[in-house]
Formats: sequence, C-alpha cells, structure tokens
Amino acid sequence: KVVVTGQDAELAACRNIVQGKQSMTVYKPIKKLAYAAAELAMTLAKNEKFSGSVTTISNGTKNVDAILLNPVVVDKDNLKATVIADGLLTESDVYQ
Repeated sequence: KVVVTGQDAELAACRNIVQGKQSMTVYKPIKKLAYAAAELAMTLAKNEKFSGSVTTISNGTKNVDAILLNPVVVDKDNLKATVIADGLLTESDVYQ
C-alpha cells in the first residue's frame, strides 16, 4: 500500500482523507499568513524594524530573510478542528 499525502489542504485532498484515499495534507492557515504579511507590510511602509521572528534561508542563489510559519498536519482526526473550523472549507463540501 502506498501512503498518499498532500499540500495546501485543498478540497479534493480533504475529501480523499475522509474517504481513506489519502492519509494527510499540509495546511497553512490563511488568516495567520495574511496577518503576518500585513504586519510586515505596515512595518516596512513605516520604515521601521520588524520585531517578529525572521530567519535567513538560501533561495538557491543567495541568502534571503524569511518569516516562516508552522504548517499544520491535517488528517481524519483533526480535519474539522482545522480547515473547517477556520472556514477554509465547509463541512458539507468536505463530507458531501
């Protein structure tokens, strides 16, 4: 048996998890991403120093600053408490 996983917690992936065709997907909460991006944009617009957690990673050409947020593993046990509770997907869409 092959373990199937995914990225981005899209509808098809979540339906596959419910149906047992996929074991998990990765979810990056949109609200957290949006707030982090907005906070950084406002800080840069004010020409202030960003006080959040910044790390440096290589993009293959040079080192760049990055703000990394923790992704969430979504499986059948926490699907309702993550993507559905956050409003990314509806329960009726996922469980059709």
